[in-house]
Amino acid sequence: MNILITGATGSVGSGAAELLRENHDIRLSDVVEVDAELPFHLADVREPGALDAASEGADVIVHTPAWHGIHMGQRSEEEFYALNVTGTFNMFRSAVRNRVRRVVWLSSMSVYGDDFYAYTKKLGEQLCRYNHERHGIEVIMLRPADFTPFRDLRHYGERMLHGGVDRRDVLRAVELAVEGPQKFGAYHIVREDRFTEDDARSYADAPADAWERLYPGAKRVIERYGFRLPDAVRPPDLAKEREELGYRPAHHFGTFLAESARDGEIVE
Repeated sequence: MNILITGATGSVGSGAAELLRENHDIRLSDVVEVDAELPFHLADVREPGALDAASEGADVIVHTPAWHGIHMGQRSEEEFYALNVTGTFNMFRSAVRNRVRRVVWLSSMSVYGDDFYAYTKKLGEQLCRYNHERHGIEVIMLRPADFTPFRDLRHYGERMLHGGVDRRDVLRAVELAVEGPQKFGAYHIVREDRFTEDDARSYADAPADAWERLYPGAKRVIERYGFRLPDAVRPPDLAKEREELGYRPAHHFGTFLAESARDGEIVE
């Protein structure tokens, strides 16, 4: 397939390009130049028609440009709206004009929140639904949890005890969304810790022990580095994601221990 990846310098854009280029014809777009071997279009999605040339002949657009929660307080509401909402609107107009079959749109689990970032994601998802229903574009919305770049392995490890998801699982979800048979849907791209209902009920009594039962060796690392633990856990529910998208996350605190810890110490 011919795939346009917007926001090509970002974490998802750059990773998706590397993952998808083996089996697809990839072209890139961003507001800044990209030093890459792949075809590139300089475009600012905040400008109407900016993606017309880039999306001509594309079967799929993977649309990633956005200000995120980490930018709250650094960027104004006007800037958030311009990139996250107007940029999405303009992308869809180009997609309609060029008869693009499918859009993979990066939403966020923050869509359930109540800050301005969440508001822009709610509006973006409404634009996705409108363009699917009105113009027949297949739209797959991915709602990843936090996968922003981590400072170091300690930061990554602690995040995998809370709301974090591994970037590799997010990129795999993008690949599934590009290639899958489904025509429309929104999917939670989150980590899967297989706690039971009994684990959830007894968790508050000994939280570190609950993680140790799930991932042997966890308690030693948690205590050694003073990792904060979540107040509660719950059994995962990714039935829809597995059935419709084929999404099966492969990374969690246990894989972090296997990849990065030796004898209770994190090895950078």
